[in-house]
Amino acid sequence: MSIVVYQAREVVTLDRSCPRGQVVAVSEGRILHVGTRAEVIDALRDQEFRVDDRYAEHVIVPGFIEAHGHLFSDGALGQLVWTGYDDRPRPDAGVALGCRSFDDVISRLSERALTSDATVVGYGFDPVFHDGRALRREDLDRVSTTQGVVVVNASGHLAYANSEQMRRCAVTASTEVPGVIKDTEGVPTGEFHETAMALVLDEQSVIAGDPERAVRDGGELLRQVGVTTASDMALFAAGDAFETYTRVANEADFPVRVFYSPSLGDMARRFSDDDLFVHLSALRERSTAKFSMGPLKLITDGSIQGFTGKLKWPGYCGGEDHGFLILDEDDVVARMQPYHDAGFQFALHTNGDEATEVALRAIARVLARSPHLDHRHRLEHCQMATRAMLRTMATLGVGANLFSNHIYYWGDIHRARTMGPDKARRMNAARSALAEGVTISLHSDHPVTPVNPLFTMWCAVNRRTRSGHLLGAEECLTPLEALEAVTLGSAYLLHRDNELGSIEVGKYADFTVLSENPLEVEPMTIKDIRVVDSVLGGEPLGEVAPRTD
Repeated sequence: MSIVVYQAREVVTLDRSCPRGQVVAVSEGRILHVGTRAEVIDALRDQEFRVDDRYAEHVIVPGFIEAHGHLFSDGALGQLVWTGYDDRPRPDAGVALGCRSFDDVISRLSERALTSDATVVGYGFDPVFHDGRALRREDLDRVSTTQGVVVVNASGHLAYANSEQMRRCAVTASTEVPGVIKDTEGVPTGEFHETAMALVLDEQSVIAGDPERAVRDGGELLRQVGVTTASDMALFAAGDAFETYTRVANEADFPVRVFYSPSLGDMARRFSDDDLFVHLSALRERSTAKFSMGPLKLITDGSIQGFTGKLKWPGYCGGEDHGFLILDEDDVVARMQPYHDAGFQFALHTNGDEATEVALRAIARVLARSPHLDHRHRLEHCQMATRAMLRTMATLGVGANLFSNHIYYWGDIHRARTMGPDKARRMNAARSALAEGVTISLHSDHPVTPVNPLFTMWCAVNRRTRSGHLLGAEECLTPLEALEAVTLGSAYLLHRDNELGSIEVGKYADFTVLSENPLEVEPMTIKDIRVVDSVLGGEPLGEVAPRTD
């Protein structure tokens, strides 16, 4: 039995019986001992071991767990044209510069049109950073009138297409599909919401024809920020691309463990009910230590900044009324019940407060018919939950996976233009959730925002918007609570807190190595801590290169 003892300046374990240490001993991919150097060396006694002091000047913490992201999409979208407002990290450690003006967006897309005859696909555009102006067909016609042009909104809940793309996809004034936005004369404007996106956005164009590259690039983006376990939410878990994903993620050198969540809604459109149940049951049995099925995913509403999230009265403060329920209460019950009865876990996307209320009523009905003491169903994003909703969640045993990055990226927008100042100051109410006994995690929803657990912790601890406004001081977490949320909390929501989330004997030897201790630095500097390396199953993955422009 080969034993390696990793020496660090400090080991933060999140194990209450031994919260801090100096070394951690690893064998067969798992944690064997942790404590002071003297304690661990004494425990090993006559066993053969070697000391690895490469992290002697650094801090080891439990491996970060990104409990809601889209690894495959993040890697695939990186092959497309970046049209977002902010700069975006690239898997090669470079940076894709943001488009700070409307003309920048058109110019960036036009550059791609000149280099290829294929459909031009961009992503990351968000009207809220361009005076609320959405891309229209005539804007994208400036890019090309002979090539299809389609752009995915930063939220992933909206898309925009030019005239040629709509012609190719047979979208006309007679297309009567919810989510197809039309002008006063009944002509499609080129804007598509939620499920209507499928009319103009072929899945294969997002995959960009190279699923292996998408998986590897997505994994590399996670490695660069110290993530050792990732959730890939709303995956279409079938077909050649999925089989490629399965193969690559199970390879020994792939840098993260993956828990994927099949998109029950998308897959139900391709499978009969019986065939889908059989397929997902079989996939559950194929789970490995590197690539496992997580909760099944259902989407109940859209995005708040896209005005498609479903809000309770008084609704959006700007008067927009595009919010709608993708699934109502009866729909959620019908989709959940047979899988819940078979022991599957669920993750329900709920952004707006009305969507959260509907999801909780549905879960209560499902549990009333088939009680389960440890189901760990979760609400994803759950951005507008009230204290009453959080109390209901605690009663039902439902966890909250909170989108804390929203506070920085869209906090100012939410105060002024979407939910209004009263609701905005309690968005992503992490402190209230903990007070009511709800287990929480924090996430980036990458590629909606860049994945970076240290930045996500910073958002939850400081709750600062882009303008520097303190948005709901009463909901700030302590650094310890934030670190627990992106490690142990995430592990709990994945039903894997017995194997992941803390540095304890018997758990996987998954660590993130940092330049500083996030529990001891000035809280406003947490986001500036450098990720040095990661260790997966006891094996160092290699020093993280500095990012360059």
